Amino acid sequence: MKVLVCGTHYGSTYIRALSQFPQDSFSCVGVLSKGSEYSQQIAKQIGVPYYTDVTTVPTDNIDIACVAVSGDAGKAIVLYLLKKGVSVLCEHPVDQAFVQKALALAKQQQVYFHVNGHFADLYAPQAFLQSILAAYQQGFGCMHYAMGANLRTLYSALDLLGRALGGFEGLEIIKYSGEPMAFQPVMLKNNNLTVSVLCQNFSSVEDDGSATFLNHQCSALFPHGTLTLSETTGPLSWFPASQTLPAESWKTYMPIELAPMSQQQLMSHRDQCNLAAIATLAATVQGETQPVYQQPDYLLGLSGLWQTVLMALQPPAKDNCAA
Repeated sequence: MKVLVCGTHYGSTYIRALSQFPQDSFSCVGVLSKGSEYSQQIAKQIGVPYYTDVTTVPTDNIDIACVAVSGDAGKAIVLYLLKKGVSVLCEHPVDQAFVQKALALAKQQQVYFHVNGHFADLYAPQAFLQSILAAYQQGFGCMHYAMGANLRTLYSALDLLGRALGGFEGLEIIKYSGEPMAFQPVMLKNNNLTVSVLCQNFSSVEDDGSATFLNHQCSALFPHGTLTLSETTGPLSWFPASQTLPAESWKTYMPIELAPMSQQQLMSHRDQCNLAAIATLAATVQGETQPVYQQPDYLLGLSGLWQTVLMALQPPAKDNCAA
């Protein structure tokens, strides 16, 4: 399949990912961005046409577009490509009104719109989700989820929650009514369980991640113990309830085996996850069933919940913020 990559900041990860595919399965056939020398050099290095205007892209030669362009410019690119009959993998976060419009346009043109939440596909979060699934299959229901995130990772953290729950049906927010805080709680609930979300409600002046203290922390409380994902990259641990094991075999915690990764290994794995997201969209285009987390109801539920939680997170006073 022929792939257009839109954006060269985070979009460069898609270019790296595509370079790992055999040329006869997926290939980057064009780069679209604002026109910087850096972007032009990327296109030149991989030997593909470079575009600064989406209307000049020969869309009849494109099967899939990966759009990693933020704001209104990115939305306009997505909607234009869908209208031209190109299936789109869009970077998160995305608001519900835009998702609704994109899904309607995709259905009209008989193509597909997917959103890449990315972080739930990483090694440690996947191990967390598989452990959740194993607990459910053994007949143990989760009673409570506790999550930690920041303003930038909130969408992907809620995506991780949605994948654990199998969707967002019946999930409602209980708004925090106190004074805005630097680390602010938000409660969610449905008929079966409650979810507490603690969001780091500030960022550094340039929002470059230098003042990030929470990314993706998640714990699931079961009658027989608690499963805890300490951060995006792990570790993952099981804390058994004392009454569930004989005294001689009980331990304070049991680490779930995860191989540690170096920074280089982690970046390579992140590229592989983006590669998998492209492959998932391609498989859908070719007739396979969409995974639950890319189906319309899920995408609309996730984007709507993200907006609702954001609205509940009033920014704290400046003198309460870390620099």
